[in-house]
Amino acid sequence: MIFDKLLSLPSDAEPLIVDHQPVIVAAEDDKIPPSEIADAATRTATALRSHGLVPGQRCIVWLESPTDIIVAYAAITALDAVPVLLSPTLPGPVAASMVENVSGITAVIATDERLATSEKTFPGIGRFIDWRDIAAELPGHKRISRRREVASDAAYVIVHTSGTTGTPKLAECSSASIRFNARVQAVIHWLSRLDGHLALAISPVHGRTVVGILAALMRKAPLMLLQDDSPQNVDRMLKRHRPVYLETHPNTFRAWQHLSPGGAFRSIRFFGAGFDVIHPDTVSALLKGSDHRFAVCVEVYGQNETGPIAIRSHLKGTQKPVRALRRLRRSKLLRGHPAGPRFPFCRVRIVDDSGRTVPAGTPGRMVVNTPGVFSGYINRPDLTSKNYPDNRWWDTGDWGTKSRTGRITLIDRQVDKVSGAISGIGIEDILLEKFPEFLELVVLEMDGTLQPVLSLRPGTEFRQRAWESASGRLAKMTEPVIIPDRDFPRTVTGKIQREQLKKTLADQSLSVRL
Repeated sequence: MIFDKLLSLPSDAEPLIVDHQPVIVAAEDDKIPPSEIADAATRTATALRSHGLVPGQRCIVWLESPTDIIVAYAAITALDAVPVLLSPTLPGPVAASMVENVSGITAVIATDERLATSEKTFPGIGRFIDWRDIAAELPGHKRISRRREVASDAAYVIVHTSGTTGTPKLAECSSASIRFNARVQAVIHWLSRLDGHLALAISPVHGRTVVGILAALMRKAPLMLLQDDSPQNVDRMLKRHRPVYLETHPNTFRAWQHLSPGGAFRSIRFFGAGFDVIHPDTVSALLKGSDHRFAVCVEVYGQNETGPIAIRSHLKGTQKPVRALRRLRRSKLLRGHPAGPRFPFCRVRIVDDSGRTVPAGTPGRMVVNTPGVFSGYINRPDLTSKNYPDNRWWDTGDWGTKSRTGRITLIDRQVDKVSGAISGIGIEDILLEKFPEFLELVVLEMDGTLQPVLSLRPGTEFRQRAWESASGRLAKMTEPVIIPDRDFPRTVTGKIQREQLKKTLADQSLSVRL
């Protein structure tokens, strides 16, 4: 697993490239030798053991930088303890509600402001470990020695969901499920013949990140870890270090797509997008900015709870259909967002409310059976039982269709279904492609009507007549609400919290109606 793979890297391995200064190791000129990461992990494990962490215990990791988080969970798993990874962006009250009544958590690793507030945030936990103290102690600790880890169904790491519908849920993953999902990604990378740094700018505590780190280590591929996802920093780092692979959240890609003409993506041959749907115009902008003739953008549909379910590839130069096919394509998009064919190892069923399988092409609840499935929610066992009866078919919470050939189409989340159209996501795909000046667009159903909410890119204006012409062909909608992008409530992975947005719009007048 991750600890073992770090130790097995050759001494002359390509350095990690980072845009931050970690606490546990020093970065020089944006670079850290992997041997120093491995050494820090082995000594940190010994240090944490001296602070009382023992096998089987759960330990909260509430740190800032991706590098520090990787070292922390590698060291904790080396002790056969279980890291509980919490996003540094979580407010204290939300973090407290997530771990309330969860047993087995005996320690919190944090630093600075989060350490100062941890005692109030987690009053039932008796041990608070200052990460800066651990870093200062490292030279005095020996490297831990342990047997090689064997993947099993035992708990390996606890991550959390994005929290699109409320308080994030804590998802326990076994080492077997993490390893399986990492092998899938490693195979994709091998088939793509990626040779160069793999850049990640994704939530450092998400299950997707743990899988991505392990997949890169499996292939001994050098990593580039970005903590600051602002367009200015990303533009600087990509132009300086020229990675071949780039992955972030789809909404973050959208905030970066204006960098394409300036050459930020010239070196990228493979764009990876998970977490949420990525809209067609964003895909086109990314691929257009690559110098590689056969650059590809790959959407992987999956969840923390399931691992990868379906995959869809976009090859450079194939995004814009010829004029004769545009109407057919628009009609298809109105029926939902194509997610591609299911992975061969993943079984997908579309069922009605009673659980009976519906005919091909008929919308329904999407349930899956996959080897990469998680172990359960440790803070919401009731939802585990509800969504995963008999530990066989997991209810994804998505509403969609499956074709006779196994191709998946996402219509909407089950809780976000709209009645005024087939698919709210489909409308968003079409309009965002039509209006590149929109930084964000969400179609909500409020009081029985479709309500578009959007934000504009800086320096652009809303085109009223063009909007009326384009939107009128799709569905009956009210006048759009335009708000600053910062007013969209988002999860730690950039997803829009639609229920919170509805509540905000209902409670306050935050914008001007045109």
